[in-house]
Formats: sequence, C-alpha cells, structure tokens
Amino acid sequence: MSIQDTLKTCALFRGFSDSGLIIMSKLARERSIPAGTPIFVENMVGESLFVVKNGVVRLSVKSPDGKDHALDKLAPGDSFGELGLLIGGPRLATATAETDCELLEVPRRDFAKMQKQKPQTCLKLLINIVNQFGKRAAAASEYLKPLLLTQLEE
Repeated sequence: MSIQDTLKTCALFRGFSDSGLIIMSKLARERSIPAGTPIFVENMVGESLFVVKNGVVRLSVKSPDGKDHALDKLAPGDSFGELGLLIGGPRLATATAETDCELLEVPRRDFAKMQKQKPQTCLKLLINIVNQFGKRAAAASEYLKPLLLTQLEE
C-alpha cells in the first residue's frame, strides 16, 4: 500500500483531495518498528504525528506506583501523537509496537515548513486533529469529570 493510500484510510486525512494527500505523503516517512519496541515513551518530547500502516500499536501510561496501564490498541489507519505535531512538549503516554509495525511519521519541523508553502492543506489537517480530539474528549468525559472536580475542589 502506498503512503497516499495509507493516509486515505486515516480519519485525520478524510476530506483531503488527491492533491492534498500527495502533499502530505511527501512529508510522511515510512518506519518499520519491531514488536516490543517503544515508538515513544511518556514524558519524552513529542516531535511527530504517526499513522499505523500495518501492525498493532499499544498506548499505555504509568500510574504513580509504576504500574503500566493500557489505554488503547491502534490498528492500521489509526493515528497517534497528534500533539507532537501541533505543540511538541512531553508525550502523555507511551506507544509500543505490539506486533511488527509499519508506521508513517510526519515530523513537526517538516510540517512547520509546509505551513508556509501549503497553508490550506495544513489548516485542513489541524481542523481534523481538533475534531478528533473533541470526539476523544467527549468519549472520555465520564472519566475526566471526576478528575476535573477533584482539581476544582483543591
């Protein structure tokens, strides 16, 4: 499957024209990750967005007592690490290749350069990322509410 075909399967690139997909495919780098290998770890500086081309990626976080807690398993067409593309900063979770994986990586520095050359394509991706975050936050609202209330009470 080509990079462009993989991007077509990803929700972040829905609604992109063929020319928009070509532009984004020029930014994406293919990476092969062996099973069991961390792609990034919690608190590591985030510098890229990833799309799963093949394989399964496990997202997890460590609790204060050091236990590893699974958050999600990602399959082909799923994306992760979006904040690394937008703002950088520390990763909120650890991403590990659960099986041998082929990923597409869009580095933040390349995306920043592209913003000057193709702002409409970049804006479309940013809007799709925000929409996806909104959906994820809504899906997690029952878990987030108690945390927010705890913070407000302190």
